[in-house]
Amino acid sequence: MTSNVSLLRRLGAVFYDICLAFSLIFFVGIVVNAFIGEIGDAFFYLITLPGVYLYFVVSWVKGRQTIGMKAWKFQVVQHNKKNITYQQAFIRASLGFVSFMLFGLGFLYQLFNKDKLSWHDKISNTLLIKN
Repeated sequence: MTSNVSLLRRLGAVFYDICLAFSLIFFVGIVVNAFIGEIGDAFFYLITLPGVYLYFVVSWVKGRQTIGMKAWKFQVVQHNKKNITYQQAFIRASLGFVSFMLFGLGFLYQLFNKDKLSWHDKISNTLLIKN
């Protein structure tokens, strides 16, 4: 099955969700600082990274889309159009992060893939479809 979501639409949702993730990290940092006081960097990441991870994974598994994906009107599904599993979401989130850190190469792969899938969609057996 072929994805019908353009790279521009995908990157728009990524930007939107990154802004939300930074807001979540900022909020958690303020709350932790208010109750605990100054904390070390390692402890801060132990608190915030799971929150960001859960935002993406639970959004994909339970609702098929993050807030950014909802704004850009597309969702992530399996090839049989069922909700993705937690295992697929873990693979997708992990490889999506790696793809992003490698200057977006995994996203650009979509331009050369016949099914218009990114690396993390191809490996996790998921695809993006318009609502």
